[in-house]
Amino acid sequence: MSTVDPIVARRAKRLSRAGRPGLLVGAIIAGVAQLGAALCTGLAIGSIVDLLRDGLINSVFADNEPGTKGFLGLGTIPVLFIVGTFGLIVAAATAHYLLDLYRGGEKQLMLRTPAVLWAVALGLFLDSRSWTDPLAVGTAVDPVFHEDDDTWGTFTWVMYRADIWLPVLAVVIAALTTVYAIRHNRRLSTQIADRNRLLAAGRTVTGTITNIDVRTSQNDQGHRSVVGADVIVKFTDLQGTDRWVTRRTTNRSEIPTATTATQVLFDPLHPEDDNLIFVAFYADPRPGDWIGTIA
Repeated sequence: MSTVDPIVARRAKRLSRAGRPGLLVGAIIAGVAQLGAALCTGLAIGSIVDLLRDGLINSVFADNEPGTKGFLGLGTIPVLFIVGTFGLIVAAATAHYLLDLYRGGEKQLMLRTPAVLWAVALGLFLDSRSWTDPLAVGTAVDPVFHEDDDTWGTFTWVMYRADIWLPVLAVVIAALTTVYAIRHNRRLSTQIADRNRLLAAGRTVTGTITNIDVRTSQNDQGHRSVVGADVIVKFTDLQGTDRWVTRRTTNRSEIPTATTATQVLFDPLHPEDDNLIFVAFYADPRPGDWIGTIA
């Protein structure tokens, strides 16, 4: 048994680590590893497409051996795929966790996701430069028996040009994600600036939790896990008007309850502006604890 609230103790321990240089160094190393894993993923995708493409543009008797150009021969593809997939998962989780500790829970800008997609696009482009060439353009030639040469169909022509359109598609996806990330980061920067302004010139009142909608996710085995909650909080502004605001918390280990101490920070001149309302589920919130429209 403990006389200390475990949530409070866990938060105090986390905040005591904020700002440590070692955390930042670790996050940078994990971020670099994430980019390396993304590059491996792009190379693996390219090698798999090369195998599929060769099966269409060339005869089964063509001795091209696609996918064997790597340092491990045919074993290169599974190695790249495993290193890329699991490396992305582990490195991304590690980088996010360490950076969150370093920043004391402050919201993170979206930087790694577009960088990862650009790395995947680079790996795919590099691999596509060495894809297997057809023995004859337009026909799957049988070089052994010289019989049953098949004329390419529409899909085969599409796959033949995959060395062009597939890297371009990867670049387009990375570019669109980058544009979204820029917009998201601008909104988040504006939200942080508004919060900091309100911490100095706004008003803080006590809020009451009126509803908690726990959010869960389900894996392939049907097991559900908590990923956060949408919380409705009621507060009264300086004019005596009751207002309700919904905020999403993504801290799975600290889902608030109906009795959780709740505070609301808002602009007294514009209490109706949802973008200028912040909610915290702690008695002594740090700047990063205030939740705005961008969770």
